[in-house]
Amino acid sequence: MKRKRVLVALVVLLAVVSLLTLHLHYEGIREVVSRFEKDRLSYAKHLSSQIRFYIQARSRGLRALSSFGSLRHGDRNKQRLDIEAYASKIDRVYVDSISLYDKSGTVVYSTDRESIGLKKTENKFFAWAEKNENRDTISLTPVLSGPQSMTFILALPLYEEVSDSKPPKPDGRFRGVLTFTLNMKEFLVDQLGSADPKVNLDQVWIMDRDGTLLFGPDHPEMVSRNIYQKGGSCHSCHLSFNYIEEILMKGEGIAAYKIGNHPRKIAAFAPMEVENISWVVVLNTPYDKVTGFVDRSLRGHLFLLGVVVLAFVIGSVLVIRKERMKIKAEEEVLHWQEKVADRKKAEEALESERNKLKGILDSMTDGVYIVNQQYEILYTNPVIEKEFGPVKGRKCHEYFYELSTVCTWCKAKDVFGGNVVRWEWYAPKTGKTYDLFDAPMVGPDGTRCKLQFRRDISGRKRVEKALRQSEKRYRLLVDTMNEGLGVQNERGEWIYVNDRFSEMLGYFRDEMIGRPVTDFLSENDRITYKEQVGRRRRGERESYGLSWLTKDGQIIFARVSPKAIFDESGQFKGSFAVITDMTERKRAEEALKESEKQLRYLSSQLLTAQETERKRISRELHDELGQSMTVMKLRLAFIEKNLSEHQPNLKQECENAILYVDQVIENIRRLSRDLSPTILEDFGPSAALRWLINNFAKSYNIRVVLEMIDIDSLLPRDAHVVVYRTVQEALTNIGKHSRAKNVEITVNRVDHLVRFSIQDDGIGFDEKRVSGKNPGERGLGLTTMKGRAQMAGGVLNVRTQEGKGTLVILDIPMKRGENR
Repeated sequence: MKRKRVLVALVVLLAVVSLLTLHLHYEGIREVVSRFEKDRLSYAKHLSSQIRFYIQARSRGLRALSSFGSLRHGDRNKQRLDIEAYASKIDRVYVDSISLYDKSGTVVYSTDRESIGLKKTENKFFAWAEKNENRDTISLTPVLSGPQSMTFILALPLYEEVSDSKPPKPDGRFRGVLTFTLNMKEFLVDQLGSADPKVNLDQVWIMDRDGTLLFGPDHPEMVSRNIYQKGGSCHSCHLSFNYIEEILMKGEGIAAYKIGNHPRKIAAFAPMEVENISWVVVLNTPYDKVTGFVDRSLRGHLFLLGVVVLAFVIGSVLVIRKERMKIKAEEEVLHWQEKVADRKKAEEALESERNKLKGILDSMTDGVYIVNQQYEILYTNPVIEKEFGPVKGRKCHEYFYELSTVCTWCKAKDVFGGNVVRWEWYAPKTGKTYDLFDAPMVGPDGTRCKLQFRRDISGRKRVEKALRQSEKRYRLLVDTMNEGLGVQNERGEWIYVNDRFSEMLGYFRDEMIGRPVTDFLSENDRITYKEQVGRRRRGERESYGLSWLTKDGQIIFARVSPKAIFDESGQFKGSFAVITDMTERKRAEEALKESEKQLRYLSSQLLTAQETERKRISRELHDELGQSMTVMKLRLAFIEKNLSEHQPNLKQECENAILYVDQVIENIRRLSRDLSPTILEDFGPSAALRWLINNFAKSYNIRVVLEMIDIDSLLPRDAHVVVYRTVQEALTNIGKHSRAKNVEITVNRVDHLVRFSIQDDGIGFDEKRVSGKNPGERGLGLTTMKGRAQMAGGVLNVRTQEGKGTLVILDIPMKRGENR
C-alpha cells in the first residue's frame, strides 16, 4: 500500500513538472517576442532616418543646382554644361538621371539621353510645379514602372529671375522643372546590407500617409493602389485590414498580421517625413523565425522530462526487484539450514579420514605439527622430531623456543579464530629460517586446533637478500631520477612507477600500480597509445607525445621514450618508458600561438577600419567639399560675367580666384584618390595598378618594366584593396629609399595563386639588421604589408641584400571557380 502511494505521488510530480515546462515555454515566447519587437522598432526607426537623410541630402543638391543662373534663363548650352558638371559629382548617390523640363513639359536636357525631347505634361509633378504656390517647394513623386519599382522623381519648379535685381529675384514667370530620378531600391539594399545582413528587401514595405502602397513584396499587385480601395478578391487573403489602418493611424509602433496562407508576421513601423513627403516605413519578420529557437528549447525540456519518466520506470523496476530478492534470501536461509545438517554427517566421515591424514603427514619432507588451544603438542611428524628432538610432553613454546610462557609473536590466536596465517620464523636453535603456514583444524575431541607446516627456506632467503640489495641500489637510482619512469605488463597495466611520475600525475604509487595505463590518458590520446603499443610489439622504438590526466582532472603533456620487453622465447611481456613533463613548454607554445592569432586579428581589424575611414573621408571630400567648390567656381564665373568692362581689376581677381579654386578642386580630387582610389572600384585592379605604376614612374623618374595579365576576374573583391595598397607601399619604399634606376614588375598566375613580383636595382638593405631593430626604429611598412597579405589569405616575402637590390613577392589565392 505504501509503495502504491509513492508511485501516485511520483505521477503527480511528473504532471506538475510537465505543466511548469509548458508554462515556462510560453513565458519564454512572450519574452523573446517582446525583446524582438523592441529591436525591430529601433531598426525601423533607423531605416526611416536613413531614408529621410538621403532625401534631404538630394533636396539640398537639387536646390544648389537650381540656383545656377543658367537654369533660370534660356542658355541651353550653359544649362547642359552645368547639369553635366553637377551630374559628375553625384554619380554615386543613387541618382539615375538629372532632367530639365521647359514650361511646356518637354525635356530640354537630361543625363538620360533617351528622354531628351519627350513631353511629360501628364506627370503629376509637372501639374503640381505649374502652381505658383508651390514655388521653391520640393516634390517627390513615385514612378510606377513595375510592382517592385522604387524609382522616384524629386522635382523643383524653376522661375525666371530679374537680372537687374541684387540679389536676383524671381519675377513670377514659370520657366520649367528641374528633377532628379532617385533609385531608392539600390539605396535600401545598401542600407539593409550594411546595418544588418540578415534583413533583406523582401521584409520592407512603404506606404504613403494617405494609404497608397509605394513598395510591398507581400502584395506586388497592390503597389500604387490605395488600401482603402479594397476589391472583392482582397478578402480571400486578408481576414481584416485593421492592422494597416492601425499602422497609418499610429505612425510608429508594432503590429501583427497574417495574409492568406502565409505565415504570421510581426511588423515594426516608423514615420518618415521630409518637405511635403509623409511616409510610413514598415519592417516585417515571420513570427516563426522569432520563436523557432524557443520551440527547440521546448523539445529539449520534453526530452529531459522523458528522461525523468524513464528514471521513474527504472526506479519502479528496482523496487520490484528488491521484493523479489527478499523472497530469494528467505529461500537461501532454508537452503543453508539443510547444509548444516549435511555438515554434521560430513564431520562423522572426517574422523575416519584423520588416520589417513596422519600417514600422509608422516611421509612429508616438510615439518608438520598440531597444537591445541592449551598450546599442547598433539602431533609432530618425523622431520620435526629429527630437528628439535622428542616432545616429552612439553608445550609448543617450551619445545621450540625454550620459553616458559606463550610467545608474544605467536599466531595461534588468529588461527583459533578461524584464520589461515602464513609467516616466516628464524630458529636460533637450528640457525635456519622457515616458511610457516598455520591453518585451523578440528582436533580429535572436536575442538579447534592449529596445524602448522614449516619449510626450510634458508637458502632462498640468502638469494632474496642479495636480490634485495641489488634492487635497492636500482630503486635508489630510479626513484631519484628527474624524469618519470613507468613499467607496464603485456596487458597494459602499471607494474611499477617511480616517485617522479606519480608526483607528475598527483597519485600515490599504490593508486597507480595494477591499473590500466589508459585510465591516466586523455580520451583523445588513447588511440595513439594503443597504436604505439602495437609498434612496441613489432619491436619498433620511437618517442611520441601523450596527454595525461592528473588526479585533480587537469591535463599535462609529456614526451614518452619507450623500450619493449621480450622474454627468452621472443614473446612481448610489456615495456618501460621514460616520461618527460612537457606541460610548461606546451602551454608556452600554445600561449604564443594564441597571442600571434590575436595580434593578426587585431591587425586585420585595424587595417579594415583604416580603409573604411579612408573611404568615408574620400567620399566626404568628393561629395561635399568638391561639390561646394564647384558651386563656388560657378558663382565666381557668374560674378565675372556680370562685371562691367570698367571693372578690369575685379575681373582679374575673379579669374585668379577661379584658377585657385581649380587648383583646390584638383588637390581635393588627388587627395580623394589617394585616400580611396575610385579607379580601383570603377575599372578594377588591373587598370588601377597600371595607373599607379605610371604615376610612380613619372613622379620618381624611374624606368619601370611591367608585365601583367588581366587579374580582374581572378582575385576576390576583398583582395583588390590589399593588392593595391601593398604594391603602392612597395613602390613608395622604392621611390623614397632604394635609389633605384630600374624596376621590373611582373603579375602572373602560379598554380592557384596570383603572384605579384616587384624587383628593383637599388641599394637594398640588411634584412637581419632591420628585423633586429625595435618597432619604433624600423617603422611599420613591412609589418603592415605582411598584415594586409594575411587578411587576403596570402603571403608576402622580401628578399634583399645590401648593394644588390630588393625583390618583393606577394602571392594571393585566386577566388573560387578561377583556380582551374
